[in-house]
Amino acid sequence: MSDLKPLASVEEKLDHSITYAWIITAMLMLCYTFSMLDREIISLLVDPIKAKFRITDFETGLLMGPAFGIFYTVMGIPLGWAADRYNRKNLITFGITLWSFMTAFCGLAGTFVQLFINRIGVGVGEATLTPSASSLLGDLFPKDKLPLATSVYSLGVFIGSALAMIGGGILLSHIKGVTVTWPIVGTLEYWQLTFVIVGLPGLILALVVYQIIEPKRRELALDDQGKVEKVSMVNAFYYLLDHKKLFLNFFLGGSIIATIGYHSAWYPSLFMRTWGWDEQDAAFATGFPSLIGGTTGLILAGIIMSEMVKKGTKDAALKIAFISALGIGIPAVTMPLMPSGMLAVVIMIFAKLFVGIPLITGIAMIRMSAPNQMRGQFTALYFVFVGVISTSLGPVIPGFITTYIFNEDIAMTRYSLAIAAGVVVPIGATLIWIGWQEYKKVVYARED
Repeated sequence: MSDLKPLASVEEKLDHSITYAWIITAMLMLCYTFSMLDREIISLLVDPIKAKFRITDFETGLLMGPAFGIFYTVMGIPLGWAADRYNRKNLITFGITLWSFMTAFCGLAGTFVQLFINRIGVGVGEATLTPSASSLLGDLFPKDKLPLATSVYSLGVFIGSALAMIGGGILLSHIKGVTVTWPIVGTLEYWQLTFVIVGLPGLILALVVYQIIEPKRRELALDDQGKVEKVSMVNAFYYLLDHKKLFLNFFLGGSIIATIGYHSAWYPSLFMRTWGWDEQDAAFATGFPSLIGGTTGLILAGIIMSEMVKKGTKDAALKIAFISALGIGIPAVTMPLMPSGMLAVVIMIFAKLFVGIPLITGIAMIRMSAPNQMRGQFTALYFVFVGVISTSLGPVIPGFITTYIFNEDIAMTRYSLAIAAGVVVPIGATLIWIGWQEYKKVVYARED
């Protein structure tokens, strides 16, 4: 695959308006919002789930992390391959339908195993989204607008997280203690009802997404005769090996930094256990920084990257990724150690400002350095790393520390979170830096 031309020397013209591209981007952002809402609502339900199934913090971490993350990861590669070949809006429609139903089914679980299986289903459904969405974005926008478009799409991470926390907190304040009895399914407690209420609206979104018209695929890889190359998973694997120092270091480093974002699964419990806040206040304390810090960070990063690309800075994505990896360290470590909950909220805003940036820069980097026929697979591979390291281990590591180092002393949750952040930041930042140096060699050499 080293003789394959990865990108056209002159960027192909769009076959649609920029206005249409932004409309589709907004719709994809809404999909991401719903996926994060369904993924993270479980964070507010930790205590009733533990009480219902009599499980430890470590087992709860398994529900929040590996149950979702492992199958999100396993299905990512074949779904990325499908995104490079088949109708992407159909894949997304299927995924939304699946994860919405499985979120609702979490509310019908009568055992820990059933809940675990339903969380697997949520992960499989959500694995369809980002490979297909990133492939669509690459065909919707020219290079200089792609970083901002990727940032707008990725706003769904923080809007969805905030909606899960703030909206979920408000919902719980109204239904806590409520039980309902339905035919066939029987009696549902308030935490089970929450899953059902959150999951089912996604089915409406699936119907809307089905109306999207696919853009033409642009900048397809060419063979030596200038014809469009048919790219297999084997071809993609060899292309990856040709540039392994770039892709593997960044994928690994970005995923390690992103574990801090998944530590937030424990933030509601942190506020309740450490500072005695109730569920609604703890949910707001977790959601507000995501909404303010997270969205601001992504938009600023997208604008800055777009301007840097316009001015010819070809390594803009990796440069921003490295700066953000350094920037998250101090607030991530110090936030759980604050003497008051209000001060912790303020510090969390700064942590959220940086935490999502390595993910969006990874998507932008793939767009700049991989052929069209490989972008879905490479994005899926990136999210394999995110799934194994971030999504799966992010919630588990603090729970593991609390259970096995601090002997299930829930008062030590704050120290578990601080230790976890302190370990991952220097490792992740170093790997991103190594990938950045290789990225400069590859991209400058190819386009100069």
